[in-house]
Amino acid sequence: MSKNQVGEVRPGQLITTFGPGAILDSVNDSLMVLDIKYWDKAKDKIFDRRLSKFLKKSYFKKIPAKGWQDLPSIPFPFYHICSNNNCRRLFDLRDKFHLETYLEEGPKCPDCEWKSYPSRFVVSCRESNHLDDFPWRWWVHGKQETTCSGKLYMTSSGNTSSLASLGVKCECGAYENMAGATQSNSFNQFTCTGNHPHQLSKSGYCESPIIPLQRGASNVYFPALRSAISIPDQEEYADQLIQQEEEIREYEEDFGLEGLEKYFKRKLANVYDNFDDFVIDWEKYKNSTMEEVEEYQNIKEIEYAAFTDFTSKKKLKDFEAENQEVPKDLQPYFKRIIKAHRLKEILVLLGFMRNDSPEPEVNSPKNIVWLGSGTDEKWLPAVEVFGEGIFLEFNRDYIKKWLSDNGPTLSSKSTEFSQLYDNWIKQKGWEVTGVRDAVYVMMHTLSHLLINQLSLQSGYSSVAIKERIYWNENMAGILLYTGSTDQEGSLGGLVEMGGTDNIRKTLFAALQEAVFCASDPHCANLEPSEENHFNGCSCFACSMIAETSCETGNRFLDRSLVVRTMDSEIKPFFDGFI
Repeated sequence: MSKNQVGEVRPGQLITTFGPGAILDSVNDSLMVLDIKYWDKAKDKIFDRRLSKFLKKSYFKKIPAKGWQDLPSIPFPFYHICSNNNCRRLFDLRDKFHLETYLEEGPKCPDCEWKSYPSRFVVSCRESNHLDDFPWRWWVHGKQETTCSGKLYMTSSGNTSSLASLGVKCECGAYENMAGATQSNSFNQFTCTGNHPHQLSKSGYCESPIIPLQRGASNVYFPALRSAISIPDQEEYADQLIQQEEEIREYEEDFGLEGLEKYFKRKLANVYDNFDDFVIDWEKYKNSTMEEVEEYQNIKEIEYAAFTDFTSKKKLKDFEAENQEVPKDLQPYFKRIIKAHRLKEILVLLGFMRNDSPEPEVNSPKNIVWLGSGTDEKWLPAVEVFGEGIFLEFNRDYIKKWLSDNGPTLSSKSTEFSQLYDNWIKQKGWEVTGVRDAVYVMMHTLSHLLINQLSLQSGYSSVAIKERIYWNENMAGILLYTGSTDQEGSLGGLVEMGGTDNIRKTLFAALQEAVFCASDPHCANLEPSEENHFNGCSCFACSMIAETSCETGNRFLDRSLVVRTMDSEIKPFFDGFI
């Protein structure tokens, strides 16, 4: 989007924060980027066989970022308020809308031509993630449908800062203050309009209860994301063919061997010395064994294998890693420490939810608003993130010993975490695939503690470091890596902290910091519960980080499993290290 027209936003933000369906503030107004079916300028493709197979897409597309009219957008909310205190007209921007005037001067009052600003109130629904303007006419006319088309005006008594001091009046004489405008029970008699503004469409029928929201609230938009660390194919021919697989298959299906020859002459004559070499590689590519990717955990297992299947160094395109000697005093806890000098993460936006965040590891996320034509769309928007990281593989024998030493006490707590997770997922109608037991919580909490400590030493802020937790019967590890979507390359600071001496110092400092929390004894006495976001002994003063850096939105954390805290009844995992 051009800054001279309506505003600008970085490509990474369109994946993580301001994707289609989100409300973003621009130069003169608030906007909503339209659905990907309107993205005519999205041309550049991203290919990843594993992620494509899991998401059932042919490819992904980069965010268009030429800097001029890249993405179509609309003003939203449509209702605006005149900034002239002597006017205060409340009007629908679509009435007598003039595009050229809007682009040059922003929204203006149709009566006095003063600048106007978007309404702060919108309404959503609980189940279907619809979003629409606040029903101003319904509200002011006794909270019931009306045929009155009189002009509306905002009023303010100025006596208090509460919503009761604000009101809306109609020129017909009707008046209602805004008390209760943010309470769901005020809309029991209002029917959801079924509106998806980013799709430019309304279903017209929805029985889901209404949830009033404020335009800038964080629960207006939660992106549904999937990501994968790209593990290049070691076969030299695969990289070239994966980018053109769909077209090659179409030529072969339509014209057989003759079709392959046509495609070779048009697209690959400068890549291969002759047609026979291309056919040989194509047959190898089609018959190559591809790991089954039926679940999101399968993608993680492939990544985990890539970090653990070498003894010294591994260097592929966009993936370079080096094994480090594990310090003697860390050998009981860790089997392997890997410095990842180069990584590429592909971050894909599936759609979004409102009012509640989606669980990142379910196979078929229900209730999200899919982008484009839903599951029939051949592509989804994505960004490539290049960076560095540290991979820690845990010693599974010590994990078993830790569980055994703590006996029923830890077993009970582990079951508590698992049941909380299972109940939450089932309430959402999702399928449980991940594991959220005490071992996962311990590993997840350690990951957060290390991120906080690494941000002080590596040159990256904590929001630029992300985590991936690998835990099931086949894997036990954590990856900490640079994850800023608007940053390409590596500063080298993070991977340097994975060296033998540095990792010991970093771990020791992180664990010492976690022993006492500024919120103790309150924090130390917290127990796992849904009200506490499935966390135990954890808060923002000790082990929580930015939600963009955390896999699970700061859920399933408990530092009492990592270090000894006040009144702890559990022998922590690192009890013998500090």
